[in-house]
Amino acid sequence: MAEKFGKTWWGEHWLKSLKNVDYDNRLPRGASYARSGHVKDIKIIDNQIIAKVQGTRPSPYKVTVVVPPFFEEDIERLMTKIIERPALISKLLNRELDPAILQIAEQLGLKVFPRQWKDFTMECSCPDWAVPCKHLASVIYMISREIDNNPFLVFSIHSVDLIAELKKRSIFISELKNSEIPLLSDILKPAKPSAVADNDVERVHAASLQDVASPQRANRLDFSVLQPISDALVQLLPDAPPFYPSGNFR
Repeated sequence: MAEKFGKTWWGEHWLKSLKNVDYDNRLPRGASYARSGHVKDIKIIDNQIIAKVQGTRPSPYKVTVVVPPFFEEDIERLMTKIIERPALISKLLNRELDPAILQIAEQLGLKVFPRQWKDFTMECSCPDWAVPCKHLASVIYMISREIDNNPFLVFSIHSVDLIAELKKRSIFISELKNSEIPLLSDILKPAKPSAVADNDVERVHAASLQDVASPQRANRLDFSVLQPISDALVQLLPDAPPFYPSGNFR
């Protein structure tokens, strides 16, 4: 089954910029290039998308896509409207991007999603005269997949870091390091030499054996009453999350 791009609301809107393009079947070929791994390298630097796409020649073609940036006064107006709605801030602090933010941006005249491919500035080093060529189209498709996984990207490619803008206004998100999983080596430390005398060790060992032999102590924890929860946990998994492009993830 072919990988579908634009699985989320955000990724789908990004791809709508290509809906009016019809240059000799270049869009399907661009999607095929994206699926088959022809996009060898892709970087997003501020409002520029720079990629290398392998074509028919030995050296990959260089692709550049420039997205119109939002200026300081635009960002200020946007953040002022967002801060007026605590529910939106709550979702942002939980790293969720509410579609209502898009509505606010559009009311302010800010074009978050390109309405057509001409809203981009595009260049490709291939000899194809069409814009977008299949190499450019493949990069647009790849960006839609990145947006599926991280909807904040639709603003960062306009040079807007929503989280950083909140911090400027003294609204902070807990640092990522506070939620990182600790290393096993940090949890399990080497045991220090024990200063317990040999006869004390023997008494502790004897007491442990007595605990095991005692019916009252052995029956204190009855694990048979615990219900299996593996099936319930599996049901929490989605069938097709954005990061799993093929098959049923559950």
